Amino acid sequence: MSGLTACGLADRSTYEDDAKLSADIKSVRLDSGSGGLTLRGEKSLDTVSVHRELRYRGDRPEKASHRVENGVLILGGCGSNCSVHYTVVVPAGLPVTGETGSGAVNLSEVGPVRVTTSSGAVNLDGVSGAVDVRTSNGRIYGRGLKGDGVQARTSNGAVDLVTEIPQNVLAETSNGAISLTVPGGRNNRYRIAAETDNGHKNLTVPNDPSGTYRLDLTTANGAITVKEG
Repeated sequence: MSGLTACGLADRSTYEDDAKLSADIKSVRLDSGSGGLTLRGEKSLDTVSVHRELRYRGDRPEKASHRVENGVLILGGCGSNCSVHYTVVVPAGLPVTGETGSGAVNLSEVGPVRVTTSSGAVNLDGVSGAVDVRTSNGRIYGRGLKGDGVQARTSNGAVDLVTEIPQNVLAETSNGAISLTVPGGRNNRYRIAAETDNGHKNLTVPNDPSGTYRLDLTTANGAITVKEG
């Protein structure tokens, strides 16, 4: 399926297409200069689907911007004066890495995540591995985090995380609130370091200096909330 529309005064056009790939993909790497990603993992998948939405000026790029190398699905850029947003369905639990210059990153039912975007939100749901996400401008939102540690950093935006299993968490923002929900229980003990230059702290989880898990939370401007879920 493909389509082409003109975008009026902005002199931008859009083009969409779809591709089906073998499900024998072992990981995903984002390597696009401009554009976002929505990626969902599914169990018992026979094929990988890749939907592209290109926005461009001038001639439409003809070459495919994605490829597979040694089992890695690489989601690349589409050249100058062009941005591409990917919507991808892959087998559940795959590692996702890489970066984009601008655009939101939305990941669900994936494995370990190590992703950077210069401008855009990062949304996570159902991550079964370690998380390391960074954005210069955008919020970070995570649910169902059940891996081995979370690192979430943004220069401008809130950080809102819910961990499904106890783990170390580092959350940093220069401008925004931090909200963290962690599993409660007698055996889940946390060492909490929460610092804000301008905002209140609402820490209802006991701070245990000898706790197994470390929660490092820092914001220059915003409230910090830590609670049990």
